[in-house]
Amino acid sequence: MRKQLLDSIFFSKTFSIKCSFLVLFFFILSSSVISQNKQKIDSLLHIIETPKLDTITVNAYCGLSSELVGVDNEQAKSFALKGLAISNEIKDAKMQGYASHVTGIVYDYMGVADSALIHYEKSIEIKRTLNDLDGEASTLLNIGVLYFYQKDYEKSLFYAKQSLEMYKKLNNEKRTSAALNNIGATYRLLKKYDEAIETYNEALALKEKVNDSLGMTSVFLNLGIAYQNKEMYAEAEVYILKSLAIQKKLNDESRLINTYITLANLNIEQEKFTVGKEYIEKSIEVGKRKDLPHEMSSVYKLYAYLDNLTGDYESAYTHLNEYIKLKDQFEKADRKKEMDKLETVYQTKEKEKEIEVSNTIIKNRNKALWVISIIVAVLLILAFWLFWLRYKLHKSNKQLNILVKQKEDLVKEIHHRVKNNLQVISSLLNMHVRKVEDPQSKKIFDDGISRIQAMSLIHQNIYSHSSLQQLKPKDYIEKLVQQLFITYQIPDKSIKITTDIEDMDLDIEKLMSLGLILNEILSNAFKYAFNGSQQGEIDISMKTISQNKVELKVKDSGKGITIEMMDASANSLGMRLINAFSEKLDAEMNITNTNGTEYKLVF
Repeated sequence: MRKQLLDSIFFSKTFSIKCSFLVLFFFILSSSVISQNKQKIDSLLHIIETPKLDTITVNAYCGLSSELVGVDNEQAKSFALKGLAISNEIKDAKMQGYASHVTGIVYDYMGVADSALIHYEKSIEIKRTLNDLDGEASTLLNIGVLYFYQKDYEKSLFYAKQSLEMYKKLNNEKRTSAALNNIGATYRLLKKYDEAIETYNEALALKEKVNDSLGMTSVFLNLGIAYQNKEMYAEAEVYILKSLAIQKKLNDESRLINTYITLANLNIEQEKFTVGKEYIEKSIEVGKRKDLPHEMSSVYKLYAYLDNLTGDYESAYTHLNEYIKLKDQFEKADRKKEMDKLETVYQTKEKEKEIEVSNTIIKNRNKALWVISIIVAVLLILAFWLFWLRYKLHKSNKQLNILVKQKEDLVKEIHHRVKNNLQVISSLLNMHVRKVEDPQSKKIFDDGISRIQAMSLIHQNIYSHSSLQQLKPKDYIEKLVQQLFITYQIPDKSIKITTDIEDMDLDIEKLMSLGLILNEILSNAFKYAFNGSQQGEIDISMKTISQNKVELKVKDSGKGITIEMMDASANSLGMRLINAFSEKLDAEMNITNTNGTEYKLVF
């Protein structure tokens, strides 16, 4: 499963050995786990046999999706999307956030990262409106896992740390520990062992605080392996032995065998072959008592390697045969488990067919009811015909109001679809930019994506706003700044952004031009203003300076822009866009260079 990463012991042609390690990597599946529990699946299927537009049905579809993800991802996706559709229809925000989260998990398992991110971000957006910090933190943690498996470790750390801060605010020590564990695992893959050790120590403090002995064994083991990676063998042994002592006290033999293997590795790596052999023998004793074929295969493989190092080739051959025999044994067991899973999926699909037949019968009955209802409605219309004529004028006015409302809804829907199409274009460009290796080409793609997102944000504000003519620039500008900050966030820099936007109304055309100008100015600031600096500030203000004039100021505390740089950038696409939209606004623009660069736009 993706919740557990195990570096197995293996041989190379030169019989070099790598340290095995156990890292628990937490992936939040909302309130469900992947168990393929047949009884639970049957119970959930019983609920959707007669689906209703309620939260119980949404929970059933999402529960089925969580049960089948990783076994039959297409079926899991089908259930997740049905749950999402019902949650949207009943307009239950909590269920919409939950269903979007589950749908994101399914797409993540299917390897469709862009679709997973869209649903994760939608889930976060909903949870923020509900002030559901715990739910938002769990989705952020999953985004971190997604980027981890995309091997984008910096972004993985960014989201895991956001999740960590939320769990700390909520005093959720269990999830805080999970987030710390993920961060530690990521640091180790980045070979930042000191940071990994610091993070694991923070997790250890939490485990000790709540007296979580089982959790402490994992953290001690992770700390030992981190020190082993640093070749600090004495410290590594201290922590691994601490883990071993707790495991013995808890009689946790399933973990004990892995700890013995780790200690054997540690000693073999230091060429302490006798001690390494003793730990291998202990792991064999545990493995035989507990019937652990997977772990025993690793033990015999390591034993054969040790025999080879010490020149005992006959023993190496014997142990290698034991390894092959055990490997065949657990592979057969795994195939049986897979067949059991497929049987569960088959029965699920058969149940789906039965549900479809039942739904067809229900639909036919509903059609008959509709026909009767229509006949009754016609009779009622005839009965009240004279009454309707009497109030014809009143009804006509009401109908006109309905038509106006429908047209407004249609215009909002158009803006909604334009926004969705722009998001699709942005996602497609994001997919392509990952394959672009040339930095200049990647920069062009990134600039294009940020411009598309700036336009998309306008359309989003339009369809969610009550007025189709005037919009509040304050909301739009703050969302645009947040979006650009996330897009251009630089892990090793601390950039503070301050906004002071007067509460006013602007027409859509002006706000569109203003947004694209601001996009170009801020993009340049994030990319160039703070080169060679670890921190900086960007101040954005917008206020009315006269009855018909508005002033926009954007100032950064960066290194500033020289005359040569201004001349060089005059013909750039970004500056041409700024000038073009300034002319469209009939605006006066000034650029000054005092303790940074300041753009002032009066329109």
